[in-house]
Amino acid sequence: MLANEPDASPCPPAPELAAIRRFHTHPVNNIPSVRIWYEHLAAMRISERLPLSDLGPDQHIHGGLRIQFGARFVPHLGYFGPDDACFITWLEELWSAAQAFEFATDVRYTFDEGEQGQPAFVFERVGDRAYFSIAASEFSGGEADPDWQHVEFSPVEFLAEHACFRESFFATVRAAAPHVAEQWIRRHDPHRRNA
Repeated sequence: MLANEPDASPCPPAPELAAIRRFHTHPVNNIPSVRIWYEHLAAMRISERLPLSDLGPDQHIHGGLRIQFGARFVPHLGYFGPDDACFITWLEELWSAAQAFEFATDVRYTFDEGEQGQPAFVFERVGDRAYFSIAASEFSGGEADPDWQHVEFSPVEFLAEHACFRESFFATVRAAAPHVAEQWIRRHDPHRRNA
């Protein structure tokens, strides 16, 4: 097991998350409807990957963002492979999707960055169900993924997983780069910027 997988993270499932997972797991194979975690984090200096301990206040953090719906891992999250997701970007986008889900029961949130030929990522909530799709980008020419259309998951579980992901991610930044962690988090945590 990798250190940052959900079961080994510094954010153990709270009783509420455990209850949510029991309610929303697949009835046959007992897989949660959604999981979110990270792996292989690095501080970026232009295109050079540095240890996270070398993080500066304005540097990006890249690594493997893992989002799993049922037994399937979402593709296309990193620019140049699965371990090149920009966490400044994804912290903002996942937070925005979570905010949309928290404050409305019928809502659609689309992340269409239009960079590096990436597709658009669509999070949609319809009542007590949610759906994820990989759609064609309006900006980059990134194509829709026919295997990732209207994949169902629990919006309640998504909100719980997102909260745990954030807590675990920021704990990892604090542990690896205590000299700059609070300054970096203040600049790049959308919750703090929008509070």
